[in-house]
Amino acid sequence: MAAILDTALLQALLLTGQTSAALELLKGLNYCDLKICEEILQKWNYYTALLELYKGNTMHREALKLLHQLVEESKSNQSKPELNPKFKPESIVEYLKVRSRISFSSFSAVFCLTSETRNSIRHKIGSTA
Repeated sequence: MAAILDTALLQALLLTGQTSAALELLKGLNYCDLKICEEILQKWNYYTALLELYKGNTMHREALKLLHQLVEESKSNQSKPELNPKFKPESIVEYLKVRSRISFSSFSAVFCLTSETRNSIRHKIGSTA
């Protein structure tokens, strides 16, 4: 029952343009149906909310893959129009810093970055160490 309610609430918030409230829902404890919400958020390009859905469900591999995709799209200036800020390599660094206990296998998505992005990440990590 909780999954139905939280999933419907997320849909209602998104449909009524209350994206900040939808983000707050996903940041806290929720019972949103993962598959349904993932599909909705992908379809409507709510990438920040999708990242929160992944984080809340410990789907770190998917979150890193999405961040990589968003960084590459931001660099190519062909990203889909949305209200979210442009994503930079530092977004990946911040994600990794906050989740320093993620299993090593979750980092595999990072290793397919372009050399330019890898260098930017190395530079950022080196300057924060």
